[in-house]
Amino acid sequence: MRVVGRKTARLVAGQIVRDITAEGLNRLPSEAELLKRYGVSRPSLREALRVLEMYGVITLRPGPGGGALVNPVASHQFATASSLYFHLLGLTFRDVLTTRLRLEPMMARVAAEQVKAGRQWGGRESSRDPELTDVGFHFHVARFTGDPILLFFADALRNISVEISNGERVPPQVDTDLAVSHEHVEAAIKMGDPARAESLMREHISEYVSILETDFPYLLDHVIEWG
Repeated sequence: MRVVGRKTARLVAGQIVRDITAEGLNRLPSEAELLKRYGVSRPSLREALRVLEMYGVITLRPGPGGGALVNPVASHQFATASSLYFHLLGLTFRDVLTTRLRLEPMMARVAAEQVKAGRQWGGRESSRDPELTDVGFHFHVARFTGDPILLFFADALRNISVEISNGERVPPQVDTDLAVSHEHVEAAIKMGDPARAESLMREHISEYVSILETDFPYLLDHVIEWG
């Protein structure tokens, strides 16, 4: 494939992404091979690789054994990119939590609907499994919906929330000691009760926001940072 024109680097970057997907690459070929494959100049190819590195698609490692390594797709990369636009829009932690308050009760409902339809929740107790404690529980609910786009978006918002909370040293027990706990939400999901699961998740997040309003009011008006 030979790509020409003003937007050569961007077009090459797009073709590399398609080739990564089609060929299941975990490392890109050498620079010489890439130049031959795409028929572009060295500056255009290197700019294309920089674009992909900026988006977190690859990591460029110099020296012997280095090269362009393909990164696994991860929601934290999407969270980082989203944070840039959130910051430019002046969005705050309150805005992120407002969106989570709308999104996550719906996810709890969908998870309970999955159980009601016959799918097993997973057979793990959230209070005993480290993966299901604290924010890991929210990730598990999102994953259990079976919707990969919903999981990706929800976990990106979770990553942003965790980064802000940790940065401001919000005690982790604020989330785990709520009156409506993860265990309450999980019990409703395991029972296959969509309405109750949705209601309890809404109460759970609302209570968390209320505590922040009382004890960390400045945090809610914290503009999302990037970088």
